[in-house]
Amino acid sequence: MTNQLIRLLRPRHYLKNLFVFLPLFFSGEFHQTSLLAGTALAFVSFCLISSSVYVFNDIMDRNDDRNHPVNKNRPIAAGRIRVPVAYIIDIFLTAAAFLIAYFVNIHVFYVILGYKLLNIAYSTGIKNIPIFDMMVIAVGFVLRLYAGSEAAGIYLTEWIIIMTFLLSMLIAIGKRRNDVVYLEKEGILLRSSARNYNLKYLNFSMIILSSVVLVAYIMYTLDPVTISRVDNDNLYITSFWVIAGILRYLQLIFVTESTQNPVMLLITDHPLKIIIAGWLISFLLFIYVI
Repeated sequence: MTNQLIRLLRPRHYLKNLFVFLPLFFSGEFHQTSLLAGTALAFVSFCLISSSVYVFNDIMDRNDDRNHPVNKNRPIAAGRIRVPVAYIIDIFLTAAAFLIAYFVNIHVFYVILGYKLLNIAYSTGIKNIPIFDMMVIAVGFVLRLYAGSEAAGIYLTEWIIIMTFLLSMLIAIGKRRNDVVYLEKEGILLRSSARNYNLKYLNFSMIILSSVVLVAYIMYTLDPVTISRVDNDNLYITSFWVIAGILRYLQLIFVTESTQNPVMLLITDHPLKIIIAGWLISFLLFIYVI
């Protein structure tokens, strides 16, 4: 039962919730213990609410998942966790997330509430509407930023919001591309929205967004507000790592034709892990050391 519960909650995907720490990290105030504590609580709240979203989505998708080559093994679809029990788990996780968020401050509570409502709308209908299904995923990442921003009392620059949305859209398109690959090559419909896309459209969209993400990141590092905030004008050097990361991701998609979930790619692909580590270390040096 414990293993099934862990699979249901999907703790591996908590990696996405690290976006909560980005406002504090980019601000150069990561060493402030009080700010870090509040942000950590917001992170825990987001982990709980994201798990509740996975549970609710699995309840809604249980019939479709039974026809999925991989998702049929999910605990609810496989019948290992009954639907009434799943609803109780969802309610418990949601209540715990709300309580922790409210303890941080009312603004974080509103962000967590908004994320939950947004994903209920997604699971009950928006996921079947092309374009909007991917936009909801991207907005979810932006809300993670706002949770971290409100928890630490740090202003979010326009560039960070734009970059996060664009990068999240790129990841969402990668996920939809996997669905279309299964549909066009295997004849397996993973989700109904896949019928509204094709590989040519998604490949072209990924190339456009990749270019815009790179430009937005470079503009962020050259922005006078950013430079004055961190008191360093060498941040543009970190864009080399971002370029390498985008190119590696596109290589995995177009050359090796990987159909892995983008989050799993970050965990399993060694070159990507090295690139992310290089970016993180260089950013740390420029903000906190040099």
